[in-house]
Amino acid sequence: MLDLFAREAGQRGIDSLIANISSRNQESIRFRLKNGFQECGRFLRVGRKFGEDFDVVWMQKHLA
Repeated sequence: MLDLFAREAGQRGIDSLIANISSRNQESIRFRLKNGFQECGRFLRVGRKFGEDFDVVWMQKHLA
């Protein structure tokens, strides 16, 4: 499904896909890495859930 989304985006002139993910969601980060995304930024300790701080990880996939 992500491949279809990326193809559609590219056909519409979109150059890259961007994702922002909680650092606690390692499964989502691994999924995106396996699908061609790279980490392009990280906001440190910007959230707190269940008494624990977390980062927000920014990821990008270039389509062209």
